[in-house]
Amino acid sequence: MQINEGLKAGDLEGVVSKRFSVDQYKSKMGDDRNIMVLAFVVDSLAPAKDLERFAETGYKEVLDADATPGTMADGKHRVFVEFSRQEGVDKHIYKFLDDLKKLTNIDTFEFTYHKRSNPFEASAANLANILPLTPIAYSQKVNSLKLGEVKDFFDKFNMMEFKLDNNIIEVKKPGTDSLKFELHAFGETKLVMNETKAFKIDESAMSECMWPTKYFGPYNITKTYEDRFIFSKGGESALISKYKW
Repeated sequence: MQINEGLKAGDLEGVVSKRFSVDQYKSKMGDDRNIMVLAFVVDSLAPAKDLERFAETGYKEVLDADATPGTMADGKHRVFVEFSRQEGVDKHIYKFLDDLKKLTNIDTFEFTYHKRSNPFEASAANLANILPLTPIAYSQKVNSLKLGEVKDFFDKFNMMEFKLDNNIIEVKKPGTDSLKFELHAFGETKLVMNETKAFKIDESAMSECMWPTKYFGPYNITKTYEDRFIFSKGGESALISKYKW
């Protein structure tokens, strides 16, 4: 069976992982609100380029497909396939996966969403119900996921009230006034550090770092020259600043 430009059924068997991610990586074509990025894991460069061509030449709904030229940290290659985020995109993705099954002899694909690691079967129902299919749905879903991640980072014992609105965090401990912070970056410490400039380590800055420790607990807190604070713990960091106080 000829599937696409020289590729036949089974040509990619054993080299493409059955698990792919959605919206884990940023789009190179535009705003993430408007574009959905699927990332497939492939064992080596040649089949990665085959998958890239398969996606780009066979589907008008695919905006772009790109195979990483070098290996990732795990020694694998990634193939990024981008779709426009709009109603009905779930059906286009399902059709693409259904054809890809013939190339890979994979019976069932599964996907993870954003930074979460729990997989879902890539069924028509799951693609329709779990993926945010419009820009508004994407903003709402990512905001909800970010709120959960930030709350877990600052409040593992569920002792505080948290709200997140357009990167403004409102925090309230029982018996205290609420505080508002602006969230500038959150994630792996080494990535957050890339967002920062020089650290401020004078006596005044060190004193300012003491108070949040009393409020939030034992974090490694440093201040930057931009009046921002870096909270670090367990390999993760949050870059925040005071908001209207």
